[in-house]
Amino acid sequence: MSNTKFWKPVYRLFKPEEPLAKPEDLRDFYVQRPDSPVEDLVSFLEMADEPMKFLLAGHRGGGKTTELRRVEQLLAADYAVIWIDTETALDRYNIGYAEVVVLIGQEICCQAIQPGWWSNRDERLLVALEESLTTVVYQEKERATANLALLPDVLEKMGLVLKRGLTREFSSTLNIRPQLSEVIDRVNEIIKAAERDRKQKLVVIVDGLDRHDQRTALEMFASPLLTELNCHLIYTIPISLRYSSDFRQPMESYQCLDLVNLPVFECDENCHPTTIPHQASRKLLSRVISQRLTRLDHKDQDIFTPDAVNLLCEKSGGVMRDLIRLARMACRKAAKKEQDYIDRKIAEDAVKEEHKSYTLSDYHFPELAKVHETGRLTSNLHRLPSKGEFVICDELLQNKFVLGYYDEERRNTWFDVHPILIDEVKRMEN
Repeated sequence: MSNTKFWKPVYRLFKPEEPLAKPEDLRDFYVQRPDSPVEDLVSFLEMADEPMKFLLAGHRGGGKTTELRRVEQLLAADYAVIWIDTETALDRYNIGYAEVVVLIGQEICCQAIQPGWWSNRDERLLVALEESLTTVVYQEKERATANLALLPDVLEKMGLVLKRGLTREFSSTLNIRPQLSEVIDRVNEIIKAAERDRKQKLVVIVDGLDRHDQRTALEMFASPLLTELNCHLIYTIPISLRYSSDFRQPMESYQCLDLVNLPVFECDENCHPTTIPHQASRKLLSRVISQRLTRLDHKDQDIFTPDAVNLLCEKSGGVMRDLIRLARMACRKAAKKEQDYIDRKIAEDAVKEEHKSYTLSDYHFPELAKVHETGRLTSNLHRLPSKGEFVICDELLQNKFVLGYYDEERRNTWFDVHPILIDEVKRMEN
């Protein structure tokens, strides 16, 4: 058996770009984390009399999609849950609140025509929604309805238009808001009828909006239209938007939940970073690796040495996707060296390789040093020809150069430089 054949099944267990979506993966791989807002979210829904609107904030790769899949699983028996992935359904470079509103309406309509989902469905409500959607999506409604007589065909065509972006269909969007309000009214009529028929409340989970830049996200969530659907709504948002002063007022319309990273180092009594390992978090992170190895033969489940696991956990910064990526990289390095286990030296090689994907600019270093010293974000500005003036720490958060943590004992949020970058920051200081 070649070394590659040995490592391939291990390598396949670590897929950083794939959240835990399949029931068997959630069952076998999911590790309960103490900071997860899932239980709070489910509790809020159980207590709510009126539709609630949630924002889930966290770093890219921090595990938001996996946690929301758990929400979907926990709610499945008592709620009608619709999952929407904006990353696959919309053009990431041509997206705004209009596309999101139409997409939600479209997905609810798609679900409503599925056999058995809405037993006593009112065809008149569906036709009314179809007409409203086509008015928004097409410049000439009559042409659209004449060419697409069947609702499934209309929805399929609509999906293609959304993927390109509504602004490509409109020469001007000045009059689009009244049309969107009509779409929302039609969708709300369907929600009310379907909930009454199913005897279940509707929960719509909108994933993927956290992958957009802060400016795009701010423009989207500044619109009140994203809160006007009469069902429970859960949106993901970029971590930089969560801490932006420009978002304070729009955020008041939502219940904001945070999925913070697991701290790999302790903070002191003033919430300043230290170099003391956070043993509880590292133990939990190590379980993320060991849980996946349980699918191997028993004799192969100890192929990561404790020192290697500890280093990978530390350099992940407590970001789940980064940990999985480092473990996958370590498998590649071990296979290349024709080694049948991963020790600290292999882990160090994986960390060095992963470090290459981070590119810091000169203006980053003073802010990184300040964050590492104080555990706080700064508000200093920088200007670039390509993006104008911006808060440097917003960029550091969005790019995961700085990570956010929560100290449960002191009930306080604190920040530190991503551990994979800390040596570089210290070298620049000296």
